[in-house]
Amino acid sequence: MKVGIIGQKWLAQQVFDQLRQSYQIGFVAVPDETDRLHTAAMEAGAVVVCYKREGLWRLLDHPVDLLICAHAFVFIPPEVRAVASQAIGYHPSLLPLHKGRHSIEDAIKAGDRITGGSVYHLTDEMDAGPVVSQNWCFIHEGETAPGLWRRVLAPMGVWRCC
Repeated sequence: MKVGIIGQKWLAQQVFDQLRQSYQIGFVAVPDETDRLHTAAMEAGAVVVCYKREGLWRLLDHPVDLLICAHAFVFIPPEVRAVASQAIGYHPSLLPLHKGRHSIEDAIKAGDRITGGSVYHLTDEMDAGPVVSQNWCFIHEGETAPGLWRRVLAPMGVWRCC
């Protein structure tokens, strides 16, 4: 199976490192050359696209079986989703709750005691596609969004995406 990864930072690099052990990586798309995923993908000899400079349209020449968005923070247009048989993303909330970039902070501010992560099909709406799978976790008293992300939601994303 050939996989394409669009993402950034620790989560996307971990997904890349896990998947490249068992699958062919068709491409990696990152915001720019400073991202840790860019470095890892270049060292592994993968096709790398920096989408802030080159745009996502360069991915149209790289068909894959599965497209995974891991910490992408970018809308994936239908034409780009169509390079894959399936296009999924990971979102750190129990969708449909707390969509958007600040979902972890929103769950904490709402007083939620439980949150989680969702893998969902990418659609024309952000964080709104059909849910493939979910897992949950407790929000500890006094926990911060960065702490919750590092403690459980980021590792959950690696596990869910791989």
